Amino acid sequence: MDRVRDIFLYFVAALAMFALLCAVYQAMNDKKGSAVTLAAIFFGCAMIVFIQKLDVLEIFGVKAQLNKTLDRAEEIIGKMKRLSEINARASYMTMAWGNRMGTPSAKEKQAILDEVDAQLTDLNVTPQERKAITRPYTQMIGWDFYMLYARIFDRYLNWKNNDLVRRLNANQTEENKKAVQEFPAKLSAWRSLAFADTLFGRLNTFKFADELKRVMPTTLLDEREQRAAKAFTAQLVRMAEECEKKGGYTTEAADFYDHYHDLGGYDEKIKELFGVDSSELK
Repeated sequence: MDRVRDIFLYFVAALAMFALLCAVYQAMNDKKGSAVTLAAIFFGCAMIVFIQKLDVLEIFGVKAQLNKTLDRAEEIIGKMKRLSEINARASYMTMAWGNRMGTPSAKEKQAILDEVDAQLTDLNVTPQERKAITRPYTQMIGWDFYMLYARIFDRYLNWKNNDLVRRLNANQTEENKKAVQEFPAKLSAWRSLAFADTLFGRLNTFKFADELKRVMPTTLLDEREQRAAKAFTAQLVRMAEECEKKGGYTTEAADFYDHYHDLGGYDEKIKELFGVDSSELK
């Protein structure tokens, strides 16, 4: 197409020159009418040729300017993207570590972070970059779920220990005496394992599913209790994996944590798992 345009422009340029020569000749022969007509043809051809050329030059000039503008725009967008990433990282870190006493709720925090995440998506932040940004937050979600898990079992096992004492007081059998002697030592060993300070120092490397499996108090539970404990463990592992995939709380996980993360929630979950009424835990 460019070649056809060039051929046409050459033809028009030649026609313009021919018309100019003819116009001069006719003017010299005092044929003003035909000279004016030929001059008009020359002018028209010249306009076609030179306006086209000026348009091409103008296009090239604008294009060059636009290229510079686009380069600058891309530079600015790149800086905005980096600033947004820094802002997002700070937001996730603040939400992860701030307000550890229970406010705002998990759902409220996640609603804010969903808006931050939408901004990251608009700025074309890659999944790998986003995962690095959200990692501190998802690590703390795992930590919170772990502590909820451990505290629920700790509260239930403490009730179970007290129940063994009540049984012994009601019936002084050798079996009950042995249970009262052995259970506290096992419970103490489990607490040392479950609430070890080293876990918090391993937030960057710990695997949530492995940690729950490691601290599930299997030896302190009967078969019925073990089945309930395994189902509870599987539920938490699934929700934690979904949170990690999302880069924050899912709706289900936020609702779950907000509902069960305090003392009343522990008692409710214990009743759901093991059939123990909350009044018996006090």
